[in-house]
Amino acid sequence: MIRGLARLLWHVAQGLPDPERDPDLGPFYTDLRLRWKRDPRELPPEAWEEALLEFIAERIAEGWDRHGAPSAARDPEGEGFVASFEGPGEAVIVRAETKREAYREARRLWGKRLLES
Repeated sequence: MIRGLARLLWHVAQGLPDPERDPDLGPFYTDLRLRWKRDPRELPPEAWEEALLEFIAERIAEGWDRHGAPSAARDPEGEGFVASFEGPGEAVIVRAETKREAYREARRLWGKRLLES
């Protein structure tokens, strides 16, 4: 999936007069230009794939450092478990029958929030 997305971004950039000014592609394109020290349109699609993976991993690592990861515990208000996190935006609380389910859903939402921000 990452390979396909990276190639799509590469193709889109080829057709733009200044990809760095594009509101969606711009931040990633700038990251590529700074990392490789040249116009990213000159790079092969494989370099874009590697850079996209690195870009996503960096966003997650920054979020983990800034906001911490979700935590899970027994639900004090009833049966089951609750997982929560404070990340970008408002705090989130997830309830589920098992600790694993609650923690997994909280991690999924946490990751989604980090990538959207």
